Amino acid sequence: MAEYLQALSPLSLLLLWLLAGLLPAIVMLMFVRRFRSVERLRREHDVVAATFTVIGGLYAVLLAFLVMTVATQFSNTLAVCEQEGNALANLHRDSYGLRPAYQIHVRQALIAYARVVIADEWPELKFHRDSLKATEAMNRIWEQFRGIEPGTEREKIWLQESVARLNELASLRRLRILASQDTLSWVLWMLLIVGGIITIGFMNFFGVERLRSHLILTLSLVGLILLTLFIIYSFDNPFWGDPHISPTAFLRFLARHPTPE
Repeated sequence: MAEYLQALSPLSLLLLWLLAGLLPAIVMLMFVRRFRSVERLRREHDVVAATFTVIGGLYAVLLAFLVMTVATQFSNTLAVCEQEGNALANLHRDSYGLRPAYQIHVRQALIAYARVVIADEWPELKFHRDSLKATEAMNRIWEQFRGIEPGTEREKIWLQESVARLNELASLRRLRILASQDTLSWVLWMLLIVGGIITIGFMNFFGVERLRSHLILTLSLVGLILLTLFIIYSFDNPFWGDPHISPTAFLRFLARHPTPE
């Protein structure tokens, strides 16, 4: 289901999201107004208003908490992607400390990895998947470093530092992949959806005299809740939504180092 939703563009999903929420709200309000008179609704107004205040307050706190949580996760994932690009650039720079026989092969492997991540792995991240090609490209970088035989003490130290950076690069890639897969559980989504339905449902039982006014008030609340839920969904899928995380750090790396020379 999630893969089908993310095959849509953010705008298309937003319109579908709003349509799926607004139409049932209109039908439910018309149903309640058809079978319950305004006078009867007014007699129950005090109880409904008091209960709505409690439930609406709790639901608002839940929404605010989750918005802050997914926004923070989005920022952390963006930082990881930037750090991965920086680690790649640092490895490219450090390759100049190796013997010329090894330099060109290391830089070729680094540039190939960046290209595969952009072209093959990044599109897979929005579906919470990694890329086998990117894994193979990372393994080729390791193969290049494993084949280096330092001839001096200076080269040994330089190689140790470079391998430490390569470990950092591999760790950041794993964190990026995990971040694409670490989404809100279905339990939380059920709580959000059920809480939203209950909160919106209370709007049907207020004794508003004019139907048009009642519709405007109800649909305003429904629209606000739906937009908030969509924001949570977008931030919870950082490589798909709008805003989304793009491979800017890798593109910057390739712009500065288009060839291994």
